[in-house]
Amino acid sequence: MIKILQIIGIIITVIGFVGFMTTTNVYSQVQKEVVEVLCLSCLKLDPTLPAEADFTFNTATDDPHPDFVLDNLSSGIVFLHYSKDACAGCDVMLPTIQELFSAEYGKQDMFQKQHLFNGSLIHYYYINIDHTIETYEETFPIYDKENIEGLPMFTIVTLFYDHGTVRPYYTSLYGTLGPENDTPEKRYSYLTILKDW
Repeated sequence: MIKILQIIGIIITVIGFVGFMTTTNVYSQVQKEVVEVLCLSCLKLDPTLPAEADFTFNTATDDPHPDFVLDNLSSGIVFLHYSKDACAGCDVMLPTIQELFSAEYGKQDMFQKQHLFNGSLIHYYYINIDHTIETYEETFPIYDKENIEGLPMFTIVTLFYDHGTVRPYYTSLYGTLGPENDTPEKRYSYLTILKDW
């Protein structure tokens, strides 16, 4: 009798699990929000931002730059700040970026702002890939030039001469300054002295 009850219990558990997986989107939501794009600091990778930004003309996927980036480049620099909900490194960098652009917004908000910085107009876009429109979310792989697929990621797009033709020129920076140098002051200082701005 006990074996029959155990078998019935197992069958009910399996049916319940299969029903749960087929009637809810929990698995796909967890995969999208936690698995597909990695929080670099959560994986203990803590990449260090480079001493100088390495700019390039070609996007990571060889796709054209999105329209909203091209439209804004005529009047200034575009700064794309990629984040997500489950990302400790994103939490670390968010206050620094908010201070840099004199902006207040929530981690789950969509946010954009024009900001005058060192005499240049910067079009700032905060893109939380868990809470944004598809147009912005689709730009993440385009600008993931190191193919890291990790966050936080900061992309700076400007214009530069390519053999006599003016073209969009960009770099992407990942992570934080690393555990030994990572203070709010040093993060702010680093982001404000990038030479190619």
